Amino acid sequence: MSNLIDEEQSPQIVVIGGGPVGLFTAIQIKILLPQVNLVIYEKHQQYERNHILRLNKMRTFFGLPPSLLLKNMIDNLPSVVRTSVLESQLLELSKQLQIPIVHRNIENLNQFSDSRVIIGADGSHSIVRQLVFNNKMEYEKVLKYVIEIKYEVNGQGQKLDFIKYQYRTQKQLKYLVDEHIGTQKENRTPITLHLLIDKQIYEQMKSATFKQPYYLHSHQHLIPKDLLETITIWFNVKKDYANEQRIENSEKITCITLAVYQSSEFVYYNEEKKQYTCLVGDAAFGVPFFRSLNNGIMCSKKLSLCIHSCFREYSSQTYRSGHLLTNLKFALKKAKNELHYLINWNKPLNAYNQYVHALANVEVIFAEKKAALLFVIEVMNKITGTVPWQVNKWSSSKVEKFKQTKNDNNESEIIMNDDVDTMEMDDENYELVQEFDLVT
Repeated sequence: MSNLIDEEQSPQIVVIGGGPVGLFTAIQIKILLPQVNLVIYEKHQQYERNHILRLNKMRTFFGLPPSLLLKNMIDNLPSVVRTSVLESQLLELSKQLQIPIVHRNIENLNQFSDSRVIIGADGSHSIVRQLVFNNKMEYEKVLKYVIEIKYEVNGQGQKLDFIKYQYRTQKQLKYLVDEHIGTQKENRTPITLHLLIDKQIYEQMKSATFKQPYYLHSHQHLIPKDLLETITIWFNVKKDYANEQRIENSEKITCITLAVYQSSEFVYYNEEKKQYTCLVGDAAFGVPFFRSLNNGIMCSKKLSLCIHSCFREYSSQTYRSGHLLTNLKFALKKAKNELHYLINWNKPLNAYNQYVHALANVEVIFAEKKAALLFVIEVMNKITGTVPWQVNKWSSSKVEKFKQTKNDNNESEIIMNDDVDTMEMDDENYELVQEFDLVT
């Protein structure tokens, strides 16, 4: 528990989930309603996710409540940020605003029967959505199946020259490969590969999870032949033409899905208890391709303004950031929301429900179009690799050479390193931008 609270007093507003979206929601509400009794409940003592996401700062943060603390934090955020860094900054801001955080796994909501609002910000496997909304989905679909390979190389990693090597290599591969080079640290560079696979390969590889990944040196017998050949060709080309020297046993393989889902509703009102339950962030809907966190923050802005209208008696009229443009943006956002409330018969949380439905529908369409584009790219890659008039291609002897696993010590692309147990690598070492904001 980060701040002491009276356990016997039921909070007026409860936020279930202390990830970035939950914290953002609570912070905005506390800025707008400084006197309201609000508590965050989070099951983990330490934030566990550590991947990197892109923030669309202009769109995502437009119209946030005016606060110098919040403005300074956002101004200093890079557009590419690690979730753990964002989490730590939000935790510090929550502490400055004196928002209590209770570390407890919530399995039912009975203890919050006297609360006026319960906010489910507890992720894609939301217990709030399960208990209140019966996990009923309006839309749920897997768009793509992906193999992710993380490994480290000695020195600074390099990409292949696209025209000379990468293009002609990709044409020889059965699966489309996307590569991201991380930042060198202690003479080692992290690299991530994403391979788009089909459902059949996914079914064979789905036991390779983030918690129990496969390792190339010990699980080759479990990797389908075509997939193993793709990995081998890519590694050998990187060794020969990018001078890549892999760290021994560092290749960690996981199987993941790129999925979209959308809850059937995002707001529920209990007439007997006079209590609202709302979903925000991944608890409400989820999409891949760097969209989930941005969407979650946008929904949190709308939700905080709607809750502000429900608790006007606790409102402060003194919140200002001291920055004219920030104040004007917020005033514009607030005026737009007031109009939305009137359209919804002055029921703010009905307006929130309507807003999230509209946003989710747009984002699902965007995700499906992006997946369709990836499919077209896959098809084009297969066509360009089979037509007889190819000019930019590897010779058949080169291709056969790349298919061979190099075990000879004189040719090995693997660097021995006894000082680091690469089997225990933590994602903290991976300073890279992932292609997909994964929903798993």
